[in-house]
Amino acid sequence: MIDIFAFSFMRTGLIAAIISGICCSLIGVFVVLRGMSYVGSGIAHGCLAGVALAFLMGWNPLITSAGVALAMVVIIEILRRRTSLKVDSAIGVTFSLAMALAVLFIGLLRRYTPDIMGYLFGNLLGVTPTGLWIMGGVSVLVILTLLLFFKEFQFSTFDPEMAEVSGIPESLISLILSILMGLTIVVSLQAVGELLVLALIVLPASIARQLTYSLPKLAWYSVGIGVVSAVAGLILSFYLDIPSGSTIVLILGLLFFLSLFFRKKS
Repeated sequence: MIDIFAFSFMRTGLIAAIISGICCSLIGVFVVLRGMSYVGSGIAHGCLAGVALAFLMGWNPLITSAGVALAMVVIIEILRRRTSLKVDSAIGVTFSLAMALAVLFIGLLRRYTPDIMGYLFGNLLGVTPTGLWIMGGVSVLVILTLLLFFKEFQFSTFDPEMAEVSGIPESLISLILSILMGLTIVVSLQAVGELLVLALIVLPASIARQLTYSLPKLAWYSVGIGVVSAVAGLILSFYLDIPSGSTIVLILGLLFFLSLFFRKKS
């Protein structure tokens, strides 16, 4: 058997898989519990517009995507608070505009750009050392924020009205979680791809939710499932010569359906 980790790109891909697995599955716990998947979908599609704009202007794709993700969160909040639109309608408006901009920017490139396809479908083996450092830095920020304010996030998730009475602003917590989810999507974009990144956020937590009612256990189970699936998907994709992002998501999908039959909550 080939020692796959003798290759530098495999070692980089392994670290990227672990980082994405931890960050996505941890933020995914609150995304699933708070029903924020649609927000994540809108942000993910908006990030594609950021990537296309970056290639068009010659900017850094990760930084541009981060800016677009944060802009989408702000626009959704403004539409939700300043208009009569409900949150799903506000997301639908920004989602549609972001996709239109993505198609426009890609069309303006007037040339085939394989790197955009990498961001669309994901390529763990294409993550550069510089990209890895950016992924690591942003992931540390996201994870530390979640851990430092874990009790506040937990309180506002399960009892938002009581949280407001206790002095925890639910709207601010929701905004912070949306920003953290946006940053998580951005750093995982090249590794997993815009079309699959939401699956890496939602599926580990959804699987873990079949196994336990306890939020701390849910977080640990989700992270474990996310990391193991990401690493297994990377290794399997190498030997089978298939895309790593889709392999990871298919493994998670299989685990999800298995969890429906073997669930035992505690």
